[in-house]
Amino acid sequence: MNEEQIAEKLAEFEPAWAGRPNLFDKQIASKDVKALVARLDDQLPGVRADAAEALGRLKELSATAQLKALLRDPEPSVRRSAAVGLASLGDEGISQEFVKALLDPSAKVVAGAAEALGLSGFKAAVPYLLKAYRTDHPRVAAAIAVALGRLKDRQAVPWLLQALKSGLAPVEAAMALGELGDAGATRGLCEALGHDLPSLRAAAARSLGQLARGGNFDFIQKDTAVSALHRLVSDSDPRVQFCAALGLAGFGDPVGKQKLQQHLSST
Repeated sequence: MNEEQIAEKLAEFEPAWAGRPNLFDKQIASKDVKALVARLDDQLPGVRADAAEALGRLKELSATAQLKALLRDPEPSVRRSAAVGLASLGDEGISQEFVKALLDPSAKVVAGAAEALGLSGFKAAVPYLLKAYRTDHPRVAAAIAVALGRLKDRQAVPWLLQALKSGLAPVEAAMALGELGDAGATRGLCEALGHDLPSLRAAAARSLGQLARGGNFDFIQKDTAVSALHRLVSDSDPRVQFCAALGLAGFGDPVGKQKLQQHLSST
């Protein structure tokens, strides 16, 4: 399967799944640190912010001093990206500040801190994210579910399965469960395939395919999953059709592979 084509198709069907691209995705891919460091002084705040985040993603320790300098930038978005970059580089102090922010009474602050922790890769934050999971606020629940998926810590599986059933951020929870690669998520994701919400059916189908590709699914549930995915390739929602084909392809199913190729060739 062409992963780039699949990512483009998923973004076409559900833009939120793709997230906002970094301006420097090409430089990140080529590890062009020199070019990224040069853009930390750019006149445009968005450029400075993306360059800071990119250096964090590359774990470029040589940029530590420049990122610390950006913590005093006049633009909040740049300061935040610099902090995320530093946390990605293993700056315990910055990471702990994000963890403390999870206790803030403002849902907006908590959601922002959760997003930053997910981007930072600071796995020690997982227990604090689980404690901050607020079932009274969808935005917080969604941000934490996404962060837990990015941090890939399997202790989050029970909480995400509960979120899948609670009706708060179930789509984000389903997506995160696919990222965690835990067979214990198979039954919950199979049940979500029959949900009334198309985006949840799609997310669950995609995640089951991820589990299957990694060999991390419950074999007892395999027939149930494959049968449901076969039905969903004819779903009324095109997102669900595509993700069902993607899920079946993950199981090595020939019908899924054929349907997936048809979807990709139509782009």
